Amino acid sequence: MVAADVPPAGRGHLALFSWQTILALRVLNEVHQRYGVEVSGWRLAIAQLQTLLKGRSFPSLWGAVAVFPNAQEALLKLDGEIYAKDACLTVGLSRHLEALAEPSQLPVEAQLPLFPAVGVRR
Repeated sequence: MVAADVPPAGRGHLALFSWQTILALRVLNEVHQRYGVEVSGWRLAIAQLQTLLKGRSFPSLWGAVAVFPNAQEALLKLDGEIYAKDACLTVGLSRHLEALAEPSQLPVEAQLPLFPAVGVRR
């Protein structure tokens, strides 16, 4: 559905995702969980949201809202901007940014299995 920013470079290498992609995935998850939308039907809108997020700084998005006039289109309205066209679905980004900004609540020991072991030699 959503492509990695850096695809895996062969076996044993993990794909890498930017914070913008993770933010877009969190928005998609909220739309799915809250409104029960079919994730695959929102591919174009989420791709457009990813494009809108690229090049934006993390702090500039506080108070911003992702606006979905339909399942193919996304708009990004920054703090104070209003979208009043027709019916639309809106998702505030601040809560998701807070989650990305906070350190993980998992203890370090619980996170170790998430990272591949790397051999170090001199």
